Amino acid sequence: MEEKKPRALATQSAAKIPKFVRSNLSATLKAREEGKKVAYAFIMDGHDEIMRAMDIVPAWGESFSGLCAAKRDAEQYLQKAESENFSRSLCTYATCNLGFDILREEMGGETPPGAPWGGMGRPDMIIGSAQQLCDPRFKWPQATRHYLPDVPVFVGGMYYPPWDPQTDRREVEKFYVKYITEELRECVRFCEKVTGKKMDWDRLEAAVDLADRTWDLFDETYALRKARPTPMDTGDAMNTMVPITFNLGTQEAYDFYKELNAELREKVEKKEGVAEEEKYRLVWGAGLPSWFALGDFQYFNGKGAVFPAETTYHVAQPIDRLDLPNTSDPLEHIAWRLIRYYTHWYDKARQKPGSAPLVERIMEYVDDYKCDGVVFHSAFSCRSWHAGIILQAEVLRKVYGHIPILIMEGDIVDISSYNEADTHNRIDAFIETLEAYKNSRN
Repeated sequence: MEEKKPRALATQSAAKIPKFVRSNLSATLKAREEGKKVAYAFIMDGHDEIMRAMDIVPAWGESFSGLCAAKRDAEQYLQKAESENFSRSLCTYATCNLGFDILREEMGGETPPGAPWGGMGRPDMIIGSAQQLCDPRFKWPQATRHYLPDVPVFVGGMYYPPWDPQTDRREVEKFYVKYITEELRECVRFCEKVTGKKMDWDRLEAAVDLADRTWDLFDETYALRKARPTPMDTGDAMNTMVPITFNLGTQEAYDFYKELNAELREKVEKKEGVAEEEKYRLVWGAGLPSWFALGDFQYFNGKGAVFPAETTYHVAQPIDRLDLPNTSDPLEHIAWRLIRYYTHWYDKARQKPGSAPLVERIMEYVDDYKCDGVVFHSAFSCRSWHAGIILQAEVLRKVYGHIPILIMEGDIVDISSYNEADTHNRIDAFIETLEAYKNSRN
């Protein structure tokens, strides 16, 4: 498959992200000679600070599959997994990784030739976190171990209270926090056993504190995008999410957002926007993007449409807003932070019959960022994360009337169902709807 020309970036900071990704991959390849252990890991798992505190090098499978997709080099890995009877309808983050692992094992541990940016190092352990939203995260580590039988696996749940409009979240949160805290403690024991090292609790506490400060700085920085014209949109945000999702608990991540913050402030002051003429402001409502087609954001920009906000990968909320209980246990703090990240929207949703936390979040962005419409992306291989998009769209229409909504369809890694011309035609039609909607309101 021909490699796609990278999309133009609106910020200098986003242009530095490939260095982060390369560095993360390189660390997995150099770990063995540096005497460190490598762990296959998953984002939003609550394990990042634990791994950093124990000098375990995380190998982010979702990041590597996304890179393969962006390079349009995932097909060989998807086909390899398919040859082992993994259906293409399964999570293509997982099947792309599995195909890579199978090929590497067949080559005696050597990285398959041409693997993007040198590929990933072979893991010494797998630290999985299913979360209740993603069932493939239970099966992915199990399937990987079928091909890497010597690699020990730890998979937790990281459960948070399910949304129930009849239940006050405060009645159940503490039980989930206790469960998650004990899961994290078990994860620490697992890491100690594999690495042969004891946890440095002071170092973990420092990593958790740094992660909190990075959360706050991330949110403050992204809020600068409320400015009109917006200085950065979702096209760049799909890059600038890398430090907070794959480098949380590191000084490098905090420094990155400090730099991005300064750049966006300067752009706001100079009124430098993403589009030549900002006509329409949109929320990326839900859905992982097609990593092989990030240029579609640029196509939107060319039509005067920008995305000052998105729910995807906006993975942090201000710590004060979460109102976290005091605790001297860093693992319990991680648990509270994860729980409240999801549940702090529940109160707003309970006040509106028929609403839901995910919709409340989108509505907050529509109102605060003065947006004219919402775009969703429904990826066929990710049913768990993308379920409920149509319901969310219906709730938005009940609240806002005829607000323009576009539901794009495709995949995150598998390019076989993507047609650029058809996609752009749908965007063109949506832009016409946006124009008519704006005229009707004037």
